[in-house]
Amino acid sequence: MLGAPAAKEYYPVSTSNDDMQPVTRKELREELQAFEARLEARLEAKLEAKLEAKLEAKLEAKLEAKLEAKLEAKLEEKLDAKLSTFAGAIFAAMRAMHDGLKHELAASERRLMIELGAHTRASTEELTARVVVVDEKYQDLPARVARLEALTPAPRRRARKSSGSS
Repeated sequence: MLGAPAAKEYYPVSTSNDDMQPVTRKELREELQAFEARLEARLEAKLEAKLEAKLEAKLEAKLEAKLEAKLEAKLEEKLDAKLSTFAGAIFAAMRAMHDGLKHELAASERRLMIELGAHTRASTEELTARVVVVDEKYQDLPARVARLEALTPAPRRRARKSSGSS
């Protein structure tokens, strides 16, 4: 083996950029292990960063969804409570108006009945006065008719025609 180096020969790795310098297997393994460790660390860091970003995005989306659902539930609950209070207030106001109108209607009915009674009495008095005038005018009528009947002869009765004769 003329051009091949001996197995036990040592060629130190230079710090210069001389890519043509030979290295031993041990140095190559050490260098590869160091490279592998650096590469693994870098990949792990990148993977961790990506996983963390994805996890953060998912957690943020879930948290936002939960918060939105809770907020919506609370808003709905508060809205229901306010609507219930508002509806109760409207119902109470309507009840008060109903009661007030009921009392006003009853009072109006009493006033109208009193007024109707007064008009009825006045009408009765007027009608009574007119009937009295007529009664007074014809009060002596039975006596006059009796005198006229006494002076007039009684009418003769006519014989009825029978329906069977033609």
